[in-house]
Amino acid sequence: MSRKLPWRLSGVFGALAFLVLYLIAMSLDSGYVFGKNYLSDLGVSQGAWAFNSGVVTAGLMMMVFSWRGIGPVLGRALLARLGAALLALSGLLLVSIGIFTENSGEVHTVVSYAFFLETLVTVAVIDLGLYASRALGMLGPTVSTAALAFGIGLLPFGGTPLVETLAVLDIIAWGVLLSLVLTFKGP
Repeated sequence: MSRKLPWRLSGVFGALAFLVLYLIAMSLDSGYVFGKNYLSDLGVSQGAWAFNSGVVTAGLMMMVFSWRGIGPVLGRALLARLGAALLALSGLLLVSIGIFTENSGEVHTVVSYAFFLETLVTVAVIDLGLYASRALGMLGPTVSTAALAFGIGLLPFGGTPLVETLAVLDIIAWGVLLSLVLTFKGP
């Protein structure tokens, strides 16, 4: 097994950790309804330990993926470094969501909106970096462009629970697919 393989799969590991812990949190909160409640509602419920652990773990894995997974593939150009740095910032904002729960009031709201909007910018910059570097052929930019288009398409619908859930699923799908493309097609 390549020494790079675990780092390249950190996007998959983070997504799986989040999804498993999210499902545990959902199962512990009988009042939570998928698509009708905000995901962060689970961060202050009976399953808060699971949800918040999942968010923090996913954020940490996103930071690892930015520097050890996708970062080296994007290269040393300014755009590539910016993409990796923005992805690390997305991970830090995600960790902050798990720390500053809904009980934190406005701090949680600001961190949550910052995460979603900043991650949309991150996907755009990484998309441009992948296109410029051609390190993953056209499959890498295609995955990122599809995730970006879907994310932008959600913007007019506002911050409803369903839109938030779809945005999270979009980010998860993007991270997993990019991680897999990098693992199996990357240099």
